[in-house]
Amino acid sequence: MVLLLALFFHGVLFVWQAVGVIRASETHNRSSGSMAPVWGAQIGLVVAAFWVVSYAIDARNVTLPAPDDPGFQSEVKAARAAKYSIEPTPDGRSLTLSGSLEIGITGHLKHQLKAYPDVEQIILASKGGNIYQARGLSNIIRQNGLNTLVITECSSACTIVFIGGSERQLASGGKLGFHQYRIDSVYAVLNTDPLREQDRDRAVFLHSGVAVWFLDMMFDSRPSDMWYPDVSELVAARVVTAVAP
Repeated sequence: MVLLLALFFHGVLFVWQAVGVIRASETHNRSSGSMAPVWGAQIGLVVAAFWVVSYAIDARNVTLPAPDDPGFQSEVKAARAAKYSIEPTPDGRSLTLSGSLEIGITGHLKHQLKAYPDVEQIILASKGGNIYQARGLSNIIRQNGLNTLVITECSSACTIVFIGGSERQLASGGKLGFHQYRIDSVYAVLNTDPLREQDRDRAVFLHSGVAVWFLDMMFDSRPSDMWYPDVSELVAARVVTAVAP
């Protein structure tokens, strides 16, 4: 369809317009004897032809399939994987998930759980990342009946992962951070509404037994800020089910 429209507008219609301009300039030349309109028409047609050819090429490129570059895809995948790690503890009963929640991390957790079947707990150390990956991680943790533990910090999207734990522990000195959602993009992302995403995750926290009063405060902080509730607040709201030594 794109090629047919390009052929009509950049081919048939353009040629018809070009012929009309040339005839009009010749008619004016015969009546006035001035060559300026003829030269102007010729220069204009050259510029217009260049513009039409450029857009015709772009229209053709739109119809071509995206290039399948395994090398480029491997580089992107490796760059994302370098931003996080999921490693077993020495006893093999816990996995430590640290770094940014990137595309691919959900599949990595599945792989590690198969490799270490005795895992009972996920230790989280992340300042967030992709909320869709966070939801995937949370679902895996919930489906496998695993516990979650924070020793250092788990903030932003990481808290979605944390809430998936059967038992949710916070070590002394550890902290959980919450803030309003935002889209980190310089362009508009279609069909994505931060408020709608907040409501979706609010429902997950509610389903996990978190108190309503805490949910009302959870997204109060601006995207550029972070709210770190006190341990007493987290326990009272049932976000944290146990405080680890």
